[in-house]
Amino acid sequence: MTKVKIPRIESLDWLRGLMALSIMFYHLTTITLMPLDSSDVLGRLGVYGVSIFFVLSGLSMAIVYHNYIKDFRTSLYFFIRRIFRIWPLLWLVCLLVVLPQIGKSGAYSLHLIFLNITTLFGFVKPTAYIAVGAWSIGNEMVYYALTPLIIYLYNYKRWIGNGLFIVSLIVGMIFSFYLLNPYLMLSRQWAIYVNPFNNFFLYIMGIAIYYNFKDIQINQKVNIAALLVAVALFCWLPFSGNQISILTGLGRICFVGLSFVIVFCFYKIKITLPHIINQSLENFGIATYGVYLFHPVMYFYINMLFPKLYFYNSNLLIGIVSVSTLVIAIISYKYFELRLIRLGKSLTVRG
Repeated sequence: MTKVKIPRIESLDWLRGLMALSIMFYHLTTITLMPLDSSDVLGRLGVYGVSIFFVLSGLSMAIVYHNYIKDFRTSLYFFIRRIFRIWPLLWLVCLLVVLPQIGKSGAYSLHLIFLNITTLFGFVKPTAYIAVGAWSIGNEMVYYALTPLIIYLYNYKRWIGNGLFIVSLIVGMIFSFYLLNPYLMLSRQWAIYVNPFNNFFLYIMGIAIYYNFKDIQINQKVNIAALLVAVALFCWLPFSGNQISILTGLGRICFVGLSFVIVFCFYKIKITLPHIINQSLENFGIATYGVYLFHPVMYFYINMLFPKLYFYNSNLLIGIVSVSTLVIAIISYKYFELRLIRLGKSLTVRG
């Protein structure tokens, strides 16, 4: 099988890295300082940062695999590559979470551990995740399982792929308008929210962006203006209260639309940043998965080693956790994850 080099779109790495940082700061702020709701920018990013991840994931899979997935074998190879990308770090983080609980009452069962190391929890019980935030990883694995079909439909007839996107969008709106109750807190409806088919349309939206707009050139001044307007609306639209208010009804429509515009603008943006800024954002981007999974673990262990730090200076604790998470995530990517990614590719390149 021919090995094809796909150029990396740096601007998508920038957005991916920014979302990972925002989710990390959202979690750490909520844990150490104060609860955040939909009136706070971080409170909004806490939920829509993950939504943007789903759109970016679909877009990235389409960019990389639109010419790769052709038949059953290449579909199997695609899934193998995703396993080599997702499982190793998830295993490591699950191990770090489980280790302190060994021998204690209420320790994680072997069945729960099995569901997590195989990511089957995403298919059978989306709430049965061990690592904080790993529900989205379970969702992603469901989407990856369906990706060959989506790519095939788009390659066969674009209108059929778009039809599938519209169906998934209708399903998402059913969740938003009928299955999720806007008068109950999100935490009380968590099992409904993390159902893979609630956010499935976001993943297909990313694939739809590629197939419908890959050859369209956008005036850069218009593109940047649209991005600035979308970001401003994201920050200042008058929504407040529990995050359920921006995950149901009009709030859902507004923030999904803004998420689409933000991803689209980053996809089409063509600007040159100073080297140090570009390099920093690129490092955040490639280490996104590690930042997303490591920061709750780093918080736990640092808080366990320095228990008085939380009471002494919460801002200092957030700073230490953030910096250590970024360092560990970048090291993990370069010396652990990247090697396994390459191994997965080498196993699926040979004819």
